Amino acid sequence: MQISIKTVEGKSINLDVDDSSDTIDLKIHGLTREMIIRLDSDQVLRIFVLTLAGKVSNLEVEKNETIENVMTKIHEKGGPPVDKQKLIFKGIQLEKGRTMAYYKIKTDSTLVIVPR
Repeated sequence: MQISIKTVEGKSINLDVDDSSDTIDLKIHGLTREMIIRLDSDQVLRIFVLTLAGKVSNLEVEKNETIENVMTKIHEKGGPPVDKQKLIFKGIQLEKGRTMAYYKIKTDSTLVIVPR
């Protein structure tokens, strides 16, 4: 895998890294500096949204996103307005101000959307 890093001067540096790397240590030549870049692919979740009519759509969301932000994404993909949505996960109605992480929602989880 290749990653690109842009310096504060606007230069781009391309690096080849192993896909399985959790941490990449690198030194920038010139002025000696050290950076640690953490690749945390666990922050992005692919979830499924199921309607009562049986239609399934998928979304990419972040663990720290609020339920209200997820509802907004559902609306942007053609779903009902946020104020007309109720999201259910494992039988629990999700509160707008809570995050995906709060409910321990993981990749490939299914949320059920129920109209208000």
